[in-house]
Amino acid sequence: MATFEVCSELYAETDFSTTNASDGKSISKFTFVFPKENEKNKVQNGSSGDEEDNKLDPNGYSLNDVDDRSNGHQQRVPTLISSEKNEIFAELEDKPSIETDKDGDLIVERKKKGVIEIEHLKSTKLDLVGLQIWRGALLLADYILHNEKKFKNRKILELGSGVGLTSIVSSLYAREVICTDINVGGLLQLIKANIDRNSSLKNPNCNIVVTELDFKVKYENYSDTLKEQLKDVEYVIAADVIYDDDITEALVMTLENLLLESPKLKGVYIALEKRYVFTVEDMDSVAPSYEHFLRVFYRRNNRFGITRWKLMQIPLNFPRYFEYEKIKDLVLLKISN
Repeated sequence: MATFEVCSELYAETDFSTTNASDGKSISKFTFVFPKENEKNKVQNGSSGDEEDNKLDPNGYSLNDVDDRSNGHQQRVPTLISSEKNEIFAELEDKPSIETDKDGDLIVERKKKGVIEIEHLKSTKLDLVGLQIWRGALLLADYILHNEKKFKNRKILELGSGVGLTSIVSSLYAREVICTDINVGGLLQLIKANIDRNSSLKNPNCNIVVTELDFKVKYENYSDTLKEQLKDVEYVIAADVIYDDDITEALVMTLENLLLESPKLKGVYIALEKRYVFTVEDMDSVAPSYEHFLRVFYRRNNRFGITRWKLMQIPLNFPRYFEYEKIKDLVLLKISN
């Protein structure tokens, strides 16, 4: 794996009130707004509260996309699926009324805010990128916050947890969170420290377990303890774990084993940012890591001539609760039976 330094774009985009910690690390404050019930219900009752009808083809395009040749070339243009249309209509019809108090003064609704403090590095070698915070983690955290009912009292496994931000968000609602990564660079110890730092936020009934899970270790070689922990997992989440081809191939094998060995598993959610490069071979800008993931997944998924699992792209029309730029190249995928 390459040894050059990489740095998350987040730190240059948003002020996270970062201070210096020990060993060259930093502590940043990630502020978020707690969802309002009417805001969540508006989407979940009439729109994209879930991910129906937005399946991906093997090239990563939505099967609801259409060709647009109006500019003399072919490109993919996503069409509005029915759930998205319903949400737009709901938003138009559900304008909040203006309320005043008994003296006629405007009542201003104060949004409840929370802060997650995370110790992390600002730049690392590629093999230690888990020690940083990346944009996909905040997108996945937004989705979890917006879907409290989906994740409430569930057992959640996070793969490639990094410094633990999305596991901490999951612990607001879940009954158990298994937070996993490889034990390099003191990563598991740092996750535990970040969980302890934010313990006041979590659901008091939630149990958080931090343990090692290496994508490159075969399932049959997992410890009996780890296998026992994983067998009743209901949701798997992962953010920003698709950036290296070898790791991606190992990730797909890990997901395949979990889907086969975890009978209660309802879905796998993967958040990532497409990172484009221009290649002479394609004479175009491509997102090689994302496309490699799709190729590997479809090859494994269809290797016996049947499609075992569905891969869908979730519309990103849920609100942004954390402070970051929700750019168009962010992707949230769901894999399910």
